[in-house]
Amino acid sequence: MNKYRISLILQGLLFLIPLNIYMWGEWIIVDLQWALFRYQQSSYGNSLILGYKDINYIFMGQTTGLYTVLATLFWTTGSILIIIGFLVIIRANLDNRSSILKRASLFTITGGISFGLSALLRFFGGFAIPVGVPIILILGWWMFGINEEPQQPEDEPDDGLSSEPV
Repeated sequence: MNKYRISLILQGLLFLIPLNIYMWGEWIIVDLQWALFRYQQSSYGNSLILGYKDINYIFMGQTTGLYTVLATLFWTTGSILIIIGFLVIIRANLDNRSSILKRASLFTITGGISFGLSALLRFFGGFAIPVGVPIILILGWWMFGINEEPQQPEDEPDDGLSSEPV
């Protein structure tokens, strides 16, 4: 497999791993957050909250508070950046262009940072464990690094004789 397909498979797996685990209060609310949805368990019941629903809760006034709103915006931004990175990797795979693979890595790293900020802001009264965020950052760094071309040494004479005095 070439570096394009490996990047495509690994970027696709980012949508399957839980990114953040949250707990608020005395285990009143526990969340598992993926890139596109959140699973919430509370004394009120269990919920599957898709990303667009979280944005709708803000617009409808059901979600309030600066930290919660910012966490949702960072989560949405991270999801969009990861999706854009995935689409750019598909394009790089189709065109066999490593230059745009580097752009995809920057989208992935920025998305990981955004998910990390979301974890910091999500539950200010509990704790957050960013389980998948380091994986996103490591993958983005790896994709950035595989794009580096080894530097070619300057032209040296092929006859084995050096022009420098001995």
